[in-house]
Amino acid sequence: MTVFGAGGIGLYFAGMLARAGHQVTVVGRQETVEAAAAGPLLVSRAGEESSIPDVQVVTELRPGGDPADLVIVAVKAWQVRDVAEALEPVVGPETTILPLQNGVEAASDLAAVLGAERVLGCTCVVIAERVEPWSVRCLGAHAAVEIGALIPDSAERVEAVVEALTPAGITVTRTNDIEATLWRKLMLISSYGGVGALARQPVGVVSTEPETVALVRAAMVEVLEVARARGIALDQDDVDRMMKVYAGFGPETTASMQRDLAAGRPSELHYQSGAVVRFGRAAGVATPIHQTIYASQLPSETSVREH
Repeated sequence: MTVFGAGGIGLYFAGMLARAGHQVTVVGRQETVEAAAAGPLLVSRAGEESSIPDVQVVTELRPGGDPADLVIVAVKAWQVRDVAEALEPVVGPETTILPLQNGVEAASDLAAVLGAERVLGCTCVVIAERVEPWSVRCLGAHAAVEIGALIPDSAERVEAVVEALTPAGITVTRTNDIEATLWRKLMLISSYGGVGALARQPVGVVSTEPETVALVRAAMVEVLEVARARGIALDQDDVDRMMKVYAGFGPETTASMQRDLAAGRPSELHYQSGAVVRFGRAAGVATPIHQTIYASQLPSETSVREH
């Protein structure tokens, strides 16, 4: 198995799969290679730490080896298009590719280069924080993913991934409509994360203000309207469902895009609220809340990327 990306989620999946007995290669930076040479991968959760040996780390994939059976793409959304070409040395006819990014475009970006038959759509829920180049901490529950085929001919690949991930302690749900699943998650993360970025407050503060809660819901409705204009099978019940998820978050919860924007790091702004705006314009659907989120955060995002 190959895990492309050595951030928190990449190290977490690599560790869980290796602990379950899979041979895993991680693609990361030179600092990760050096840290792996000095000792085993450390995965901690709920005060318990596991040392996981024999996880290989490389800085690039080179031709000549055997194709991977499963490739997990664990980079940020804006890196996916470049990663698609970098994966070609380990992709064969039976290789399945599982992207873990937020947003709705990663799977199609990979499929355009590597073939839709090889790529599954996926949403992932886990809070995994890299604390050192070769150490990761899972905050809260273990990962849960929802996966589905992009085309009917790939349905059997879903079962193979279920068989790989489940023994590794990762909860897997199958979906017959992965597009709806991806847009439903976009509805959640872009709306509460975007409004959180505007308010500069965690969920526990934002959710105590009825006006701001109403803004989160209205942002979700914008995503619903864009999705329906694109033929995605979502309805008002999905807004209610995502608002219940939002209400259930811990008071200190913030979205990853919100945290990156606040810290002055490159974020997934273009692939969350930016994507809602972009797809809305293409469909002739107004998205004033997401337009405000996107436009207000764009100068900082652009500045970070230029420097």
